[in-house]
Amino acid sequence: MIAILSEPGIRHSSLRLLEGRLAIMLKADFTLKLKILENKIRCAYLAEWLPQLMATILALAVVIALNDLLAAQSAQSPNEGERVRYHPSPRVRVESNVIFARYGSRSLRLDLYLPADRKQTVPGAIVIRGGGWMVNDRAEFAHVASALAERGVAAASIEYRTANEAPFPAALQDVKAAIRWMRANAGVYGIAPNAIGTLGGSSGAHMALLAGLANDRSLEGTGGYPNVSSRVQLIVAMAPPADLSRLDAGGQRTVARFLHATLAQNPKLWAQASPVNHVSAGGPPVLLMHSNTDEAVLPEQSSRFAELYHKAGAKAELVFIDQAHHAFWNYKPWFNEAMERAAAFFLRVANQG
Repeated sequence: MIAILSEPGIRHSSLRLLEGRLAIMLKADFTLKLKILENKIRCAYLAEWLPQLMATILALAVVIALNDLLAAQSAQSPNEGERVRYHPSPRVRVESNVIFARYGSRSLRLDLYLPADRKQTVPGAIVIRGGGWMVNDRAEFAHVASALAERGVAAASIEYRTANEAPFPAALQDVKAAIRWMRANAGVYGIAPNAIGTLGGSSGAHMALLAGLANDRSLEGTGGYPNVSSRVQLIVAMAPPADLSRLDAGGQRTVARFLHATLAQNPKLWAQASPVNHVSAGGPPVLLMHSNTDEAVLPEQSSRFAELYHKAGAKAELVFIDQAHHAFWNYKPWFNEAMERAAAFFLRVANQG
């Protein structure tokens, strides 16, 4: 190389060649070092954020798995928990806003749901919604009354005086007034006067039972038709609080608002307001339906009532609805079964009579 560089002409061109090679070598070395540095930076970044990244991926996997599980459960029971809504039926004729009782200037109304294609008289039901004796919106039980009418039972969804408006026995007197109204007007609407019953859910079931069992004149009230009997031929009670003194603490607080007295303050009133204390051999046939997982009103309320009713010599049928909500009659998985059983019971008792 020294010989070559010693020649002036050759030295100039060789230097350019050498400079070019050196530049290439330096560039390659620099690029390699940059890549090494970049990899080190990336590794440091990953080392810092890898735990958070793994936690995020794990959480996402859990969410996806839960979503798949919920989707599978939904596919197995697509209607679970879906509330039933009222829709007018072509098989039902509705008479709305009918006054059935008057207390001075206060009027109580009902909506009457009638089978549209009836060929003969049909049994009648006084339908009473629940709500802790504090809610009286009769439209909220329209789906129940309409379902009964579709199955051949005339059903009157009634309002009543709540615990805020008037103390017990006002609400019970309203139910009895509705029974008298239906019997007095049975001929007008094609209802069999000797096949009238009550049906209710929760607190409404309590009133359905009590109105059908209690014969005390003080419970009749002055709502109208005083010379017409309020006796019923059958009762359907869904999740009934049959013995008020055996409810849990929350239930007893609700009852205290209804009766305007605690159990300690007036045990006699609580006893009078409990259907179990009106059991007799002459009581009408009763159909009890209750969720076997009910935590609001324990299933033993129905089972104990049925036991006492049988011992007295009266007829009671007890049906447990498996894994249902407290108010199962308001939800699709159990609504149809409840309405089928209730309507069949009304028709069977009516035919036997």
